[in-house]
Amino acid sequence: MPNTLFVCYRHGCHGEYMAHRISQHPLFRTLVADKVNGRTVIKNDYFNKKFLSQRNMINFDLLKLPAENLVVPSHYFYDELQPYFPAAKYVSIDVPIDLHGYKQKLFDRFYGYKSSSLLELVGECENKYRNYNANATDQDVRIFTSKILKKKNLSFGDIKCLAAGLSPTKKNKLLLLDREYPKPLTVETKKHSMVVPFENVESIDLQEIVDYFNK
Repeated sequence: MPNTLFVCYRHGCHGEYMAHRISQHPLFRTLVADKVNGRTVIKNDYFNKKFLSQRNMINFDLLKLPAENLVVPSHYFYDELQPYFPAAKYVSIDVPIDLHGYKQKLFDRFYGYKSSSLLELVGECENKYRNYNANATDQDVRIFTSKILKKKNLSFGDIKCLAAGLSPTKKNKLLLLDREYPKPLTVETKKHSMVVPFENVESIDLQEIVDYFNK
C-alpha cells in the first residue's frame, strides 16, 4: 500500500489548499496551515516544501518517503516523480478553464503577499532567483537574499521582479503575470493520476480521494 499522496499542481492552482484539506482525513498525517491573503500556507510539510522548489534546488534521490501516510504538495507531476517514487499515489489538479480569472486571482493572492517568516522569505528569494538565474551560485543567492531582507516589507511580487532584474512596479508585475500560463497535464500524468478539475478543488468528495489512495 502506498504511504505518500502527492498533490500535484501548477503555481496558483490551489495545491496547498487541497493538500491541507485532504490531510484532515484521519488516514493521513495532519497538515497545519495559515490562511494569508487568500492563500493557504502549509506550516509543517514533511519535506519542508522541497517539492515546491525549482528543479535545480532538489535532488530527488536524497528524498526518502517515510512509513506514515503523507499528503505532499508538489509542483512536479507523475511523469517527473514516478521514477523516484514508484509506490506513491498522485492527485493532479488540472489547469483552469478560465485563464483570465486564474491570473487575476494569482495576482491578488501571490503578487501582493507579504510574509513575516524569515524562513519563508529566504526560501522564496532562492526559489525565484534560481528561476531567473539558472547558473547562480550559492554566493549569488546569498547576496540577493541579503539585499531583499534589508529592503523590508517587500511582497512576493516585488521579490519576483527583482529576481528577474526588473524594478518592482505594478507594470512589471503585470508583465511577469502575463507570461504565466499553466502547462496542460501530460498524457502520462493523466493516465496514472487521479485528475481533479481546478474548478472542483473545493467541492470534491474527499472520500473519492481516499478510495483512490487505498486501491
